[in-house]
Amino acid sequence: MPIFEYECDDCCEKFERLVFRSDEPVCCPKCESSGVHRVMSVCGFKSGGDKGAASSRTASTATSSCAGCHSHNCGSCH
Repeated sequence: MPIFEYECDDCCEKFERLVFRSDEPVCCPKCESSGVHRVMSVCGFKSGGDKGAASSRTASTATSSCAGCHSHNCGSCH
């Protein structure tokens, strides 16, 4: 069961909701409006680094570079 991120169209509250069924209605917890939309989530993952050391990175499609980069060239991130 996935957890989705939503934003209220009326009060701009951002919140997460565990969704059991795709047709389940979702309302804002702050103003109780049903006018909400799902937003793109930032995901994180762990991968094995050099010599077995684990490294952690966060990727986001909202920007042109991932959160681990200091430039717009992400060749070193992937």
